[in-house]
Parts: sequence; C-alpha cells; structure tokens
Amino acid sequence: MAEPATPAAARSPAGTPQRDAVVTRIRRAIVLGELRPGDKLREVHLAARFGVSRPTLREALNLVVQDGLLVQEPYRGFSVTRLDAGAVRDLARTRVPLDLIAVGAILEDPTGRRLQLVRDAWRAFDRLAFDPDPLVQHEAHVAFHRGLWAASENTALLRLWPVTEALSTIALAQEQAARADPHRAHAMHAQIVEAVTAGDAAAIEAVLRHHIIDSAEEFLLLDET
Repeated sequence: MAEPATPAAARSPAGTPQRDAVVTRIRRAIVLGELRPGDKLREVHLAARFGVSRPTLREALNLVVQDGLLVQEPYRGFSVTRLDAGAVRDLARTRVPLDLIAVGAILEDPTGRRLQLVRDAWRAFDRLAFDPDPLVQHEAHVAFHRGLWAASENTALLRLWPVTEALSTIALAQEQAARADPHRAHAMHAQIVEAVTAGDAAAIEAVLRHHIIDSAEEFLLLDET
C-alpha cells in the first residue's frame, strides 16, 4: 500500500537530542497556547530559555517551519503561523469533499482490507485520545486523519496530504489551545468510524461536516470572544 508523505520533522535527518527536545517544546507551546498565532519568536531569549546554542535553536525552528507551525520572513525572523477566519473556513470546506473521496475509495474495496486500516487508525487514536500530554492528543488527532487518507490508497490524495496536514496541524493547534476537549474529539472520531463501518453515505457526510465544518465555525466563534 502506498503511504502518505511523512511529516517534515520525521523526514529530516537524525538530529541531536537537544534539537529534537527543542522541536517538541516549541510544538507543545503552540498546542497549549503558550505561543499564540502571530507571536514573534526571540531567538536569543529562546536559546537561553532552552539552554541550547543559537545554531541548534535555528535548526529546530527550521524543522517546525517545515511542519507548518512557524513561518520565517526575511529580516523579520520566525513567528507562529496564523490562519485567519477565511483560511480556516476554506480549509474546512475543502477537507470534507476530500475526506468523502477517501471514504468512497475505502468502501469500494470488496475485500474489507481498507476498512480494516481505518479500524487500525481508530485503535491507534483511541489509545492516545486521553493521554495527559496535550501534544500527544493533538498528534494522535492528526494521525487518525492521515490514516483515513492512507487507507483510501488514492494516489492523488496521498500527494495532497503533506499540504493538507500542515494546514490542519495549524488549525487544530489553534483550536486545541482555545478549547482542549479530548472527550469531544474522541466521541466525534468514534462517530466517523461507526458511520464508515456502516457504509451509510448520508451519515458519513453528516458526521464529517459536523466534525470539520461545524467545529471550525464553533472555534471561530470562540476565537472572537
């Protein structure tokens, strides 16, 4: 089975424990809302805070840029990526038809092998959905949707996944920082798996729209307060 491209950090050459620890701390700070969308990062301050050299910090920051959580602007340094309301809505409205294409390919498989891959993705998410580390919860959420697209074995979707994952990672990080609710996320993903397993096209579309589009609108309302 073809696999979707792995996240940028996973594609990078093996690094030092210090660098990898800095990457994790930055990602966690973004997911927890300690670093907010649009915040500029002060390299001197961060290097002192993390107890690492500037070159090590810069290498870590560049990896987080590849993940999509940071942006780097010439002469202005690094800042936390921000999706405005229009971008969040565009992503949500684009995700639903793409997810439906993935689910359609899964259900077309007469052997049930692709559906089993969805169940495998669900079990992996289920194990981590209530992990005490919010970063683990966040990455498990992204991994579930990556698994859904991978199960489709649709080569076009697999090529689109890296960009979709980067944007989804930003949107989910912003949402999780605003309203961390693992029980809600777990229930929604359970509904997706139940609908896909039942093969009910109307139910599948309804639950995907609720999970992606309605959730995006709810988040935007929270973000305005």
